[in-house]
Amino acid sequence: MFGRIKNIIDRIRLLNGSVDDYRQDSIIQSLPTVAYVNKAKKLIDKCKYTEAEELLKKALDISDKDSKVYKYLGKIREVASDFQTAIEYYHNSAFLNPQDKEIWLRLGMCQLSSMQLDDAITSFERANKITPFNTDVYTGWGMALMRQKKYALAHDKFLEASKISKYNFTAILLSAVMEVRLCDYDSAEVKLKFLAKVAPNEGSTYEYANLKLLKSDYKEAEKYAQKTIGINKQMLPAYFILGEVYSIQKDLKNTDEIFSKAIENGMENETLHFEWGKAYVRFFDFENAKRHFLLALDKNPDYIDAKIGLALVNAYDNDFALVEDLKEKYGSNVYIQEAIGLDWLNKGLYDDAVEMFKKALRTDAKQTYNYLNIARVYKILQNKTKVKEYFDKFICEEPTYVPAMIEYSKWLIEQNDFAEAQRKLRKAEKLDSDNVEMLNLLFFTVYTLVKNNICEYNIKEAILIADKVKSIGEFGYEPQRAELESILKDMQGR
Repeated sequence: MFGRIKNIIDRIRLLNGSVDDYRQDSIIQSLPTVAYVNKAKKLIDKCKYTEAEELLKKALDISDKDSKVYKYLGKIREVASDFQTAIEYYHNSAFLNPQDKEIWLRLGMCQLSSMQLDDAITSFERANKITPFNTDVYTGWGMALMRQKKYALAHDKFLEASKISKYNFTAILLSAVMEVRLCDYDSAEVKLKFLAKVAPNEGSTYEYANLKLLKSDYKEAEKYAQKTIGINKQMLPAYFILGEVYSIQKDLKNTDEIFSKAIENGMENETLHFEWGKAYVRFFDFENAKRHFLLALDKNPDYIDAKIGLALVNAYDNDFALVEDLKEKYGSNVYIQEAIGLDWLNKGLYDDAVEMFKKALRTDAKQTYNYLNIARVYKILQNKTKVKEYFDKFICEEPTYVPAMIEYSKWLIEQNDFAEAQRKLRKAEKLDSDNVEMLNLLFFTVYTLVKNNICEYNIKEAILIADKVKSIGEFGYEPQRAELESILKDMQGR
């Protein structure tokens, strides 16, 4: 009897304790789920998400009509990046309480993260009706439009977000990014310069570096890309900017070093090898470019950018199979345009080839090898004026590329323009003084000019060139050298 009475008393105590706890946790005593929500909120604040989720699911057993239970379950799933489940919870919450000031924003952000872009825009529109002039709503709205590539509309939303809050640096940054996409570089520069001073982070410094690259300000592009890596050495796109800057400047050593550094930092992937391959294309080193495009495809056989790159370098080896596969869908890509031009050149469609190479230059003026391609087509067509024009354009753009100077000089020699050939070869000599092919041609031009205007100094100079060639490689004009020796002896014997 005594034991039974004691158990009853203990149960009463437990019941009283539960009632006291309930009274402390519950604001509205008629809603028992509120106690669970309030406890869950405290646990969420302490990042104890599993315990909070268990409590909220117990609340659902009591009632499935409390919008806040679904709301906080959605928050927990959102934190866990389980966006689809979060969307379901937020939908239920919004259905029960469509006037909640926060629910449509959270729903829109999860839909945005799940790439349900039309639904996200609808949610942001609802959020804006309930809470007008909310900077976060406009930012999310702009992000959804940006992912739909509606850059002008996205730009308007980001601008509105930054007007509502001048401290919304994300909106300021994204509005600048949209201005870059819309080619409004001056407006973008103002914003990015401001962010670089007041809120420098990996995002803003990277975008500033990218803008400077687009404006061909390579010194500043390098500076801000290096700053980005200083903030976050895992920011792979910053390495790509540096790789492009160095390869445009024909700095092979730094180009290889920056991509190697990215690999050392654990960021080797298909995109890195594709960008490295692109850098080698800028060096006109198609063999090494091909090696990196193939490495990219080893890592991801479906990587279309690497296939496009491979199509170009294969075309320089007269292999046009990939071009045939890709040209219909990717005909607007500069690499494919260049490869099509090579294909048409190979087929003898010379006028079409010229037009395609010119089209590639309009697509990307930095794809300068097309000037050389055009010059070669005009050589076949025997249009001397155009050959000279496009060789000159190429050398103006690529003044350090010795093979083009040698090729140009050979053509000038064929045209009996030895004086101009000599000028080109002298420039090449300053860049690569031990190039045997170039020195042989230089000797021949000097020899020819000397024969037309005999001068002791020039004869000695030609002989010195011949002797240098013989010391480092094969000399192809021994009879001509002997002839100059004979002329020199005759002059000195007088």
